Amino acid sequence: MDWSPSSPQRTSPTLPATLRPAAVSRNLLVGLTGGVAGTVLFLAIYAIEGATRPGYNAWQQTISALSFGPNGWIQRADFILCGISVLWLAVVWRQILTGGVSARWYPVVHGLEGLGLLGVGILTQDPLHTACLIVIVSAMSVGLLVIARRFWSTPRWRGWAWFTVVCGLWPMVAMPFFGMALNPHSGLNPYAGLIERLATSPDIVWGLVILLPLWAGSKLMQLKA
Repeated sequence: MDWSPSSPQRTSPTLPATLRPAAVSRNLLVGLTGGVAGTVLFLAIYAIEGATRPGYNAWQQTISALSFGPNGWIQRADFILCGISVLWLAVVWRQILTGGVSARWYPVVHGLEGLGLLGVGILTQDPLHTACLIVIVSAMSVGLLVIARRFWSTPRWRGWAWFTVVCGLWPMVAMPFFGMALNPHSGLNPYAGLIERLATSPDIVWGLVILLPLWAGSKLMQLKA
């Protein structure tokens, strides 16, 4: 058989493109920061609403309780704002993670969290409201565990992987206590609102903290060489 370069039988295998680590681009960092700002604003709005709403006890009552009454539209809009912010973050993270571990599943799961937040803002009555809350908390925990795999696969990010795992496991640990606190006869009932806030905020705190290494230039993206 003729193995000369001109022979039609001779073909060269297609090799996968080499990937190189790269810092996140400024445009993506600005987009990521904007999305995180939206989620932090969500915390600020419900904190202000809880502190100023007559008769509302933020230590004991749930965030969703702010959705009722004459000014309930403010908290419903707050949930929707947060949902849009989380969906935007899913899009930005998809671009950041492209080419490596968790590039598909983290944005998908994070997107489910965003849809759940839209749901609690629109659907105020149970059982749909509670179902959306379950989606939010589940997606929050699973999403953080999924992206922790990406951090673990990137040597310079392994320390952040442990932080991410802790944030992902925290809602799983705290939500059962919130469930017990909803029982009016439970000793935890006076702190139901506080427990809910602690259980549902790790994802937002994680997003805010993780901006630090990204803006400092830590390489997370994987670009074709």
